[in-house]
Amino acid sequence: MRTHYFFKFRDLIKTNCAIRLRITFIVSCCLIFVLLGTLVLRAQEYYAFPDSNAIWSEVFTRLQPFEVNTYQYGISGDTLINSTWYKKIYLLNDTTYPLNTGEFCGALREDSDRRIFVIECSCAYPGAGDEEVILYDFSKTVGDTVFVGNEGIGPLAIYLIIEYIDSILIKNNYRKTFHFFNYPDFWIEGIGSTRSLFSPIMFQPTGYQNWELICFNQDNEVMYLNPDFNSCFPLLTGIEKKESKSKRVNIYPHPVSGVSVMDLSDIESPYDCLEIYSSMGQIIDRICIKGKDYISINNSDFKEGMFLYIISGENINPICGKIIIQKN
Repeated sequence: MRTHYFFKFRDLIKTNCAIRLRITFIVSCCLIFVLLGTLVLRAQEYYAFPDSNAIWSEVFTRLQPFEVNTYQYGISGDTLINSTWYKKIYLLNDTTYPLNTGEFCGALREDSDRRIFVIECSCAYPGAGDEEVILYDFSKTVGDTVFVGNEGIGPLAIYLIIEYIDSILIKNNYRKTFHFFNYPDFWIEGIGSTRSLFSPIMFQPTGYQNWELICFNQDNEVMYLNPDFNSCFPLLTGIEKKESKSKRVNIYPHPVSGVSVMDLSDIESPYDCLEIYSSMGQIIDRICIKGKDYISINNSDFKEGMFLYIISGENINPICGKIIIQKN
């Protein structure tokens, strides 16, 4: 009799364990499904270009003759051109809301294919006529060529070919960033180029002349601030404007397809440790860089893909960046 109850009790325990395992499996699957659904939704979310109450704060620098000039573009109001509605772009007289508009600088519209068109933007592109051109195309993917302007080529007189697509965290949401071969600046979804709003159709003249986006402000809130600046509307009088330039780390050539060099010569001495992480947050390597101006990065030491690096030191803000490893 005792043996009979023992076997029944044992069977009951087995049944309960099986039920618990099944419930755990179902719950785990549900959690995975929810997480995957969230990731898919995040990946599919698109941030359109603003249609009102937006300011692009920019700076122009020239060495000969020396000039540093800050200015702002703003988007305000509608206009009908060639039977098509556009949003009007102005140079602004001030940095306050409501926008204090000045010179008319063209008109902008976005279509359902995530393409941004501009027309009559003569203040940024002298000689621009009344035919619209593509300013941005956020529908493209890695390896695609983005045809912009009248001739389809970018500001450096080269075709814009997307090297990779990354993301940037803006107000707790990730926006795509588009990076191009042999082109130093990148595009941010819903904002534009880190060089200038009109950068894709502005050619780079000879001699040292440089444009940079300082910040993007929408509805009186800073959405993006160039890490080289401390405020959205700085008063600049000389080349001392970029305090953080002393903390810049360069990798060349980049992406790393063989052996590349990480240039640490511009960072300050308190930085003494370099850590490299996988895109999943796993630490791959830790290197002491105290007293070193350069270190080598060999792509044979890594798998293909993107890695993150953190350079740290005692009582100083860390420097973060990414390393792209490219296999042949």
